[in-house]
Amino acid sequence: MPDRPSRAEEVVAQFIGAWNAHYETEARQLLEATCNEQTHFVSAHGEHWGLSAQLASIGAFRRQYPKGRCSARLLAEHHGWILVAWTTEFGDGQPPLTGIDAGLLGASGRLTQMVSFSPLPAP
Repeated sequence: MPDRPSRAEEVVAQFIGAWNAHYETEARQLLEATCNEQTHFVSAHGEHWGLSAQLASIGAFRRQYPKGRCSARLLAEHHGWILVAWTTEFGDGQPPLTGIDAGLLGASGRLTQMVSFSPLPAP
């Protein structure tokens, strides 16, 4: 039986699109396509589970940085794991923030875990 095509590129684009959405309904639609209520998110700021908590994080970012813009690219994937490089431009004059996320795609093709590492140390 042939392997199912990976959704990794699409998941990355939709997930980062949720961070760029200016309306909660749009962010929710994008997150629903890429995550579920059990998705575990971990960053240096803490951890939380599910869409509602992730929407709250995105909402806080959008309120603090209304001109903020995030970009991302898929670096690698295998065995359901994805590695994503991202940059956040805050739109307020401060330098951009870069990071790396590692995510696990479940059988549904949606994220079950996402761990974020930032800021990245200088090489």
